[in-house]
Amino acid sequence: MKRILTLAVVSLLTACSSQVQLPSIDDVLPSKELDKTMYLRGDFTLWDAEPQYQFEQVAPAIYQANVKFSTPGKVYEFKIADADFSEGYNCGYSEAAPAGQSLILGQAATADCNTIYNYFSFTPAIKGSYIVSIDYRNYDEPKVTITKK
Repeated sequence: MKRILTLAVVSLLTACSSQVQLPSIDDVLPSKELDKTMYLRGDFTLWDAEPQYQFEQVAPAIYQANVKFSTPGKVYEFKIADADFSEGYNCGYSEAAPAGQSLILGQAATADCNTIYNYFSFTPAIKGSYIVSIDYRNYDEPKVTITKK
């Protein structure tokens, strides 16, 4: 009787564990690789693609650029785009996002990389160096974050 009960419990546990599905690598990584050089382009660069504002990959599907904001309280405007503002590589705020164009320190905002006019804005409380990150782990809804360096 003890043996039958043990077999029943083992069968039950095996059946339960076989139904658990872990995410595949395709669920975690972006659906396609970023194949163009991206830049932080804004009023502080006269909207040009400047090498010092080039995004560097820091983790799979995560890119960062450094920027200095020297005037506290000033509204800085920018986009993340390639050298030609190409379709699919021209990232501004998503109109579907509730926060709109203003970035808040440390909070992710959804980007739209097919926008023409939707630039992000950020108003630093103090002058200094900041990091702008774009997270492409969900390629259809990239997230933009700004943090203090």
